[in-house]
Amino acid sequence: MTEQKRRLNLDYECLHSMPTGVHEVHVWWDGNLQNWLVGKCVDLTEFQDDEDLIEPQLMERIKHNNIVPVRAVATVPGFPRPMRVVEILMPYYEAGSITDALEAGHTFTPRKSLNIIQAALHGLREMHEQHGILHRDIKSPNLFLTGDADLVKIGDLGVAGRMDAAGSTPPVKVAHLYAPPEIMIGPQVTPASDLYSLGVVLVELLAGKFDYAAYSSTVVIDALQEGRSPLRAEDRNLPVWACRRLRQLVAKATHPDPARRFATARDMSTALAAIKIADWQEAEPNVWQAPHLQKDEAWKVTAAPARAGGVELTLWRRRKAPWRRVGDSEVVGSLQDGKALSYFEQANNRAVN
Repeated sequence: MTEQKRRLNLDYECLHSMPTGVHEVHVWWDGNLQNWLVGKCVDLTEFQDDEDLIEPQLMERIKHNNIVPVRAVATVPGFPRPMRVVEILMPYYEAGSITDALEAGHTFTPRKSLNIIQAALHGLREMHEQHGILHRDIKSPNLFLTGDADLVKIGDLGVAGRMDAAGSTPPVKVAHLYAPPEIMIGPQVTPASDLYSLGVVLVELLAGKFDYAAYSSTVVIDALQEGRSPLRAEDRNLPVWACRRLRQLVAKATHPDPARRFATARDMSTALAAIKIADWQEAEPNVWQAPHLQKDEAWKVTAAPARAGGVELTLWRRRKAPWRRVGDSEVVGSLQDGKALSYFEQANNRAVN
């Protein structure tokens, strides 16, 4: 096996686990199997207590449609003691990660976003329930798009930890925008910690790429060492068209208190499956449009400055004829106040029922 003469372009390296250590990523060509592999180097001594890190043999045994299979784990020689560096070899996915797609300008519809998270929840449920493992590093760069019915695979199990009898592991020093507040200070991390991170990924899928450049390593680390999320309030906001059930799910998944989050991937999956949302997209500035889920019609909401101040929202419907106004317009103070959210809730109900 020889290394290909290039490396993955990690424009989002600021989101990788810190301290950075030797987190190099290589693309390898397997001449025997005629396929590409991705190898990530991990220094196991970066973690204060690595006794709970899962063994390479267990990594290799995990087989699930929504988990990246580990082909091999190799010890990397040549590093000074006490460093213990391994390289985890995994399949290479041409579509890349969610972060790769966002960096390339790709957007995800609401329903595609929910389907991706549902697929990731299937993978987490397998890890948590069947293998007793916490991932502890869920983030958009570690969720790989497959381009097929599986939708997404969870990758990079380098800091995954085996749960104890209480269903928890020690915290680990992985600092990134998706990390739960307890990841570095504990006292423990649980399945709710992985679900928190997946909830943040859902926010990014729905609202668009985070402004990665606005977050320095120092800002992220300082926030997590204080037990709080590094995400700014504006990056936690969902789009105005997000329905009430979706807002409730995100709020629960990303609650600062682990005890108030979803306890299991199964619980979060069930709540996600109950959400009905149309594929709202901003067709042009201040115009949101969505096709009906079943009928040959479409709906849209427009926002325009109101004469007396504020914003005037208007609902429209189109079948085969031109757009026609539906009901009365609503004047709201802003697109994020309660009246605006209620107006879009009614619009979404019409589009999905």
